[in-house]
Amino acid sequence: MKKSRIAYDKLKRKQKWIGLLFFIVGVLMSISILITLLVIYPDELTSIIKSDKTTTQTIISSETKESSQPTTQSSDKNKEEAFVPRTNFDQTASTPLLYQPLKQALEQNIATRELSGTLLAIKDNQVVMYNSFGFAKDVSWEAQDSTYMIASIQKFYTALLISTLISEQKLTLDTTLDKFYPEIPGSNQITIDALLSMTSGLKLDSSKIPTSIKEQTEWEEYVLKNTTHQNSNKWDYSPVNFNLLAMIVQKITGQTYEEYFKKTVKEPLNLKQTGFYTDLSDNTHLVPVYEENGTLRKKDIPNYAYVRELGTGNMFVSPKDFATVVQATMDGKFGDLNVVKSMWLKDSPYGTTYYKSGLYRKVLDENGPTIFWGHGIFRGYEPTVIFNNDASDMVIYFSNQYLTNKSNTIATKEFYDIISQNITFNQ
Repeated sequence: MKKSRIAYDKLKRKQKWIGLLFFIVGVLMSISILITLLVIYPDELTSIIKSDKTTTQTIISSETKESSQPTTQSSDKNKEEAFVPRTNFDQTASTPLLYQPLKQALEQNIATRELSGTLLAIKDNQVVMYNSFGFAKDVSWEAQDSTYMIASIQKFYTALLISTLISEQKLTLDTTLDKFYPEIPGSNQITIDALLSMTSGLKLDSSKIPTSIKEQTEWEEYVLKNTTHQNSNKWDYSPVNFNLLAMIVQKITGQTYEEYFKKTVKEPLNLKQTGFYTDLSDNTHLVPVYEENGTLRKKDIPNYAYVRELGTGNMFVSPKDFATVVQATMDGKFGDLNVVKSMWLKDSPYGTTYYKSGLYRKVLDENGPTIFWGHGIFRGYEPTVIFNNDASDMVIYFSNQYLTNKSNTIATKEFYDIISQNITFNQ
């Protein structure tokens, strides 16, 4: 019995050693196989390892996504609320078939003139033409990328900022100037509405403005000390009205005019080709100015010329960015439409032109539509715009050559007459 027990124990130990030996042999074989794979198939093995990691990350990412679902929904909501222009400028390369005759008519009209600039023509919210011609074609970029100084048309933007403050109940059209600048003569009788319509009686002698003013704060101090008042409520074009409106915007918001514009208009509308003179660079694609005799203007615009145009003409804009702002305004993007109407509309007899908030308004005839038009001149740039009541029809002609014979404004009106025609299919 004792011998049998000893033999059993020996057999047990032998089996353990044999099992250990097989384990060691198996490990060695696995290692050798792995080494062989690494030597012969390194890329394939690396791909398999990465695939396993990707699968693991996908599972983790999926779990994380499920746990943060409200954040994803919030992101989607923001995308849905992103502003989309009424006119699709991404399709400007091809004019709709229905409007081809209009485009041809515009091209024929331009061919009979010696003009230089970029024209954007819109009919029923569709782009009919977006082309550059004359000296404006000499640049290395496309017409759709061209920008221009918009001169006095910037007053429309200043009025837009005022309308947003009115919509926010931080201001009214009846608020008087003395609430902000009591040192201005007659300020207790001058309303915001009077500043917008240039019926305030305020004047600033431009011939006496020193060229040494190079900072905005210096310009604001000069305006407050040198603005005069005539006891009259008759319309008189005087840019100082909009200098003061821009200063009021700054005083109410605690931000610079530029900062408030970017926050209120530029960023919400995603305007890529709109900025101020301080933003100018090669990337802004500002079309260079040509003299009336056809030579390239070599002198840079001095800093003081920009500074004194606070709220009245120191911005560069592309035609499509301007169209986007106007249409967004008419669509109520910047507050109550009743406020917008009060900013730009005024009861008037038929056939009479009125100026308000940077634009002229005219009823064409008793049974016809109303049009808005704006015009400006700044250091060789001459922009002219015309559009109908809801901005579905627009002509935006930005010129880089000021013409004293008024050819630019005359041409713009003819361009608008062309796109205003009723279109029918040829029989």
